[in-house]
Amino acid sequence: MSVRSAHRLFIVYLLAMAFFLTWPGIVPFNRVRPFLLGLPFNVVWVAAWVAAGFVVLITLDRAITRAEPVEHGR
Repeated sequence: MSVRSAHRLFIVYLLAMAFFLTWPGIVPFNRVRPFLLGLPFNVVWVAAWVAAGFVVLITLDRAITRAEPVEHGR
């Protein structure tokens, strides 16, 4: 993945996260039941966005790291 496409993925993810974790995007998911792994659904919803953010940031970091030139020696 190129750095440019990784940056686009990051921006799209941030915009989607901002929408789906604030009003009105969270309204359909803001309920207690069903319980998933013993947690209310709205807590699992937020935790899933945080976990997905970790994956997006790792992808961005790897794309940037691969694009940097490698220095040999000092």
